Amino acid sequence: MKQLMLKDLYTQRLFGYAFPLFFLLPFYMSSLTGVNYLVIYVTYAAIWLTVYSNFGTAESNRMGLKLISSLPITRKNVVQAKYGAAFMWWGIGFVLYGTMAFLISLLLGNTFNIGFISSMILSLCVTFIIISFFYPLYFLLGYQIAAGITMIFPMLGFFVMMTITIDDISGEPLPWELFPTDYLSNILFVLASVIITRLSYLLSVKIFEKKDL
Repeated sequence: MKQLMLKDLYTQRLFGYAFPLFFLLPFYMSSLTGVNYLVIYVTYAAIWLTVYSNFGTAESNRMGLKLISSLPITRKNVVQAKYGAAFMWWGIGFVLYGTMAFLISLLLGNTFNIGFISSMILSLCVTFIIISFFYPLYFLLGYQIAAGITMIFPMLGFFVMMTITIDDISGEPLPWELFPTDYLSNILFVLASVIITRLSYLLSVKIFEKKDL
């Protein structure tokens, strides 16, 4: 599984790494309102990197999966590597883009506390929830359709939260939280993400094992 994950890492296109940089400016502008969007930025970057690592036409995706399936591994191993790579991409998103966002926040005078740590855990959960919709569609319908459907949600969420954060009249940030703040809600959210990811994984395995390449 490790080699399959490294294959996704080595074959990631330059555009995959460059695209999240276009969101640094919106992140900077939203930070001026007093809202910390570091977590949202890292989450979006991780989702994008995970999805885009599978980029290809329907035929190239089919041939790629067929080639991998010809190796001495099971199709279940291929699916496991895809979900495992999502954790890898989240880590890369946190280190690369999180560091840049963190530096911007420091320049703006923002501070971080223990709530930041719990928010990053929830960020990982959100990433896996979105990916849980992507991979069953990817193995069933291919990259183009799966990416088109999946990326709508984080894109809309990102821009909607930026829009509603600023009051249209006063220009002051609205008092709301990006993630639940009480421990019970956090625990329930983590458990829900684990269940959704597990069900998604089992569905992806079932789809891919029956898929005719």
